[in-house]
Amino acid sequence: LVTAKIMDKDSTACNPIWCGGDTICVQTGDILDRGDDELACLRLLASLSRQAAEKGGSLTILYGNHEAINCIGLFQYANPGGNVEFEVDIGKPIDDRMGSNRWRLQFAGNQPSRWAAMEPGGLLASAMLANMKVAVVVGRTVFVHAGLTSGHIRKYGGVVGMNREVKEWITKAHHGDNNDEGNYETVDDVLRAAQIRSKAASVTMPECLGGGSDAGASSPVWMRDYSNPNDGEPKGPYVQTMIDEALKELGGDVQRMVMGHTPQFRINAALKGKAWRVDVGASKGVMSGTPEVLEIIHGGEDEDDVVKILTMSGEAICSSERQVMSVANLL
Repeated sequence: LVTAKIMDKDSTACNPIWCGGDTICVQTGDILDRGDDELACLRLLASLSRQAAEKGGSLTILYGNHEAINCIGLFQYANPGGNVEFEVDIGKPIDDRMGSNRWRLQFAGNQPSRWAAMEPGGLLASAMLANMKVAVVVGRTVFVHAGLTSGHIRKYGGVVGMNREVKEWITKAHHGDNNDEGNYETVDDVLRAAQIRSKAASVTMPECLGGGSDAGASSPVWMRDYSNPNDGEPKGPYVQTMIDEALKELGGDVQRMVMGHTPQFRINAALKGKAWRVDVGASKGVMSGTPEVLEIIHGGEDEDDVVKILTMSGEAICSSERQVMSVANLL
């Protein structure tokens, strides 16, 4: 965020200071399951987002696949320290407010504090998750966690349709009423209640987040067609056509797609400069990569955008230096 020139270098985790003016910043998802300070990261970004809006800028957070699976009670990738953070910041205050910890029973021991916060209709649903997006178009660029196809855009009602469906889903408690009193007669009743809770969220999850029997790995938060292999040209024979058709379907002179999901050793562009892969695995929970930022300066109506990569050392690297190409494209 400091490298992006949107957070003051004297900021702290508890007191971040937006210095980006009217800059538009998009974070491409997967904040969760990356370390011990997930809620701290969310708080910091939420604070910067509010400050940005006051200055005429914006900070948008996208759903990644890790946010999606957390929303349906799947926590196999969570760090133990991250679970402790949810316990301290969310679980213990609930215990104190209710004067009991029996509310935890309805989650059958599956990280009740994390689950209560992240599920549809949960504690963070309206305040945080409802403000996140699946994809967003800014000028001539579309941002998404993993990728978009023309089929996604048509089937899900475009970017607006995807974002609307996910917001409606995350703000509704699909499992019905909570049993905060923990009134269960048997252990089987507890387990059954947690299974119903999980299934209610997963079967109603929008396909654009990976829900539904036909979505999964091909959804906008899971696909890897444009980003794999890392730091190399995608191998699929029709991938160039896929991204060309997706950008055309979006309309509005959208020229490039920016995505995360698959960690790269450095920010790079593939598929004739149309697929920008920006996840450099910077967190310790991935590969402790060196942070970089993709900067896009929007040109006027008759001007090209200026795309650069900003580094921690203060460099602004020209986009032409980060193009990856197949042997066929070099011939």
